[in-house]
Amino acid sequence: MWCSKRSALSLGVTLALSGPVMAEQTPEVIEVMGTPLSASEVVVNSDTIERDIANSMSDIFSSNAEINVGGGSPVSQKVYVRGLEDTLLNVTIDGVPQPAYLYHHQGRIAVEADLLQSVVVIPGAGRATNGPGALGGAIRFTTKEPAAMVSDGERFAGALKASYFSNTDGLETSISGAALLTDDIGVLASYQYNDHDDFEDGNGIPQPHTGSEEHVGFAKLVADISDSQTIKVGFDSRVDEAFRYHRPQWQESFKNQAINQEVKRRTSHIGYSLDTESPLLALNAVLYQNHVSLEHIEGPWGDYLGEVDSTGLDVRNASEIGDVILTYGVDWREDEGSLSSPTYGSDTDEGRVMGLYTQADWQLTSDWQISAGGRYDDYELTESKGTELSHSGFSPNISTSYQLLTNLQVYAGYAEALRGAMVREIFRLDGPSSHPDREAEKAKNLELGVDYSWQNLRLSAQIYRTKIDNAVEISTDSSGDRYLMNVGELDSKGYHLRAVYDWQQLSASIGYSHVRPELNDQPLNDDSKSLGTATGDNWVANLSWAFSDYLQAGYTGRFTERLTDVAEGYPEKPGYALHDIYLQWQPLANESLQLNLAVNNLFDKVYRDHASYGENNIVAKGTLDPGRDIRASLIWRF
Repeated sequence: MWCSKRSALSLGVTLALSGPVMAEQTPEVIEVMGTPLSASEVVVNSDTIERDIANSMSDIFSSNAEINVGGGSPVSQKVYVRGLEDTLLNVTIDGVPQPAYLYHHQGRIAVEADLLQSVVVIPGAGRATNGPGALGGAIRFTTKEPAAMVSDGERFAGALKASYFSNTDGLETSISGAALLTDDIGVLASYQYNDHDDFEDGNGIPQPHTGSEEHVGFAKLVADISDSQTIKVGFDSRVDEAFRYHRPQWQESFKNQAINQEVKRRTSHIGYSLDTESPLLALNAVLYQNHVSLEHIEGPWGDYLGEVDSTGLDVRNASEIGDVILTYGVDWREDEGSLSSPTYGSDTDEGRVMGLYTQADWQLTSDWQISAGGRYDDYELTESKGTELSHSGFSPNISTSYQLLTNLQVYAGYAEALRGAMVREIFRLDGPSSHPDREAEKAKNLELGVDYSWQNLRLSAQIYRTKIDNAVEISTDSSGDRYLMNVGELDSKGYHLRAVYDWQQLSASIGYSHVRPELNDQPLNDDSKSLGTATGDNWVANLSWAFSDYLQAGYTGRFTERLTDVAEGYPEKPGYALHDIYLQWQPLANESLQLNLAVNNLFDKVYRDHASYGENNIVAKGTLDPGRDIRASLIWRF
């Protein structure tokens, strides 16, 4: 997302020496900013999203063993990377942070899959450039640009798309257009309307109030104002309306009635890049504003509106000094969260974080690379009940990669990350405040890996441990009062194995992930609202076959083993196996028409994802996940 000639050089060095940065489903070389420490990056590209007819976070990440998505309906889905919830990761869309945490019963990542060019997941604390508060890593969503849509030699391109989803009797339609107004200026605009009824589980039983109606608008302008300068301006708006449960990831109970809800997100940004012939100057900057809101209309406590507004700036430069590429910069963000009610009044939190960072990538020899950096972050928060907190600290990182043999590479890395107090969960602003002795959370991530390739075969393995000191949750102190406070040590450790084989038109891969997140030596449970959850071991198998340039088919199998190591008082989680297939066909030689067919949960399995809320009592009882879903999409490009 920070692209320049200087960064391209860094990418080339990195990719030559680092481990796999490929999507689980389609092995390919993709240029992303990385180092040996981020060798376990996961990349999902737009082709994979399109052919799977993805419309939710669970679809986007279904083919990666290290990532779980739970929640049932899309609005309540949460992403877990190595057992840690996305609230512990730095999530950005086109470089714009998404810090809003509206309600722990709902997911906080809202982005339209069809607009994405790529998604990069960086597990574990890593580079200083990953941004503030990246305790468990980072997720970077990058949207499409005009030039990617317009064919060579053309000035305009358009696309009409219609998709049908059998499980929800859902219909999604979109219209997109891109134009190269001049050789230097391009624009892209898109509008999408989605309408889904309630989904059915594997028993064919509808899960009430899980449907939705969405309106998504998107626009982007890219202008080369000179040979060395580029400006990018982007805007997207998303509105989700539905009559759903107050706690949408739970089933109905006397404490969980359905109410009218509306979720909105508006994101706008302007980016500037300057790439000169000087090896010392490759400047990138982005200024952004992000607004997210959740409104409960005539709920159990009346009307409530929760909102988060974030404004920020990130400026960085890359300098090539001999064999070292040095990236350094500053980022700043201000957040304001408010919860208002005509009956109960309003509460407001105001937070600010500023960071200084630098990262050096050094090509020591042709076989040996070292990367080291650090960032200093300063946090300030003023809560609605008058509590004021200030946290700051330095987070270093170092990693190295060595090519032992032509086809064998090893790497190791250590990184720290710090997160101070930020704006609280919005629908709890009228609840517990931060404890006055609350300290900053500090993550330490250690990772070792090996990557081996021979002819068409590639094998990789990583072992890791992420330890977060001073983890924060709502708890009760020694006096019996409830606060948002430090509750102890969050520890996530495990390993990931992967094998990929390519042979002519055939591509096959299998991944395995074992992770056991614990809080104070006890497994995480479904009530660890902002930390993570425990899941069984995951196996993911992918198989794709290109019959011709115009026809391909594929299969994804996800096998989750039974989880027996659970927190006291919580039931074991049964294992399950899911099978998905897809077919993509372009019947015309000019590729203007494309038909995608996909079947998710082919055998209509009755299951609950381990990352979804379980059946813990008569009130806290999570929904099952969707049963078989036959999907079809037709795309006409002109």
